[in-house]
Amino acid sequence: MPNGLRIIHHQTPSEISYCGIAVNTGTRDEYADEFGIAHFVEHMLFKGTKRRRAHHIANRMENVGGEMNAYTTKEETFFYATFLEEYFSRAAELLSDIVFHSEFPAMQIDREREVVLDEINSYLDFPSELIYDDF
Repeated sequence: MPNGLRIIHHQTPSEISYCGIAVNTGTRDEYADEFGIAHFVEHMLFKGTKRRRAHHIANRMENVGGEMNAYTTKEETFFYATFLEEYFSRAAELLSDIVFHSEFPAMQIDREREVVLDEINSYLDFPSELIYDDF
């Protein structure tokens, strides 16, 4: 898309399909005083939208045997769903909702900050992972 988003739908020969939204920003785009913000935003997008609370987001795909998740790399943040093909519209609408209509509930901010800091500290404990930071 012109704004740098990539929308991906991978249909397989089985009944299982995948779709995702790739946002063209990651940890490499952070300033030193923003370290971890991309990962924090990734977490917060699952905490609620104008239409849904966090548990509604989680249950929307789980109730039909699907799942949603996300990850942040140096170059991108990717939100994705795995689902039965018949639920493509549900998955696409839900991904769109969290990416474009998220709200950051105040009571979730401190909690997720701690979760992300724990994940970052865990990453920093593995020198084999840190080597990639130089490239």
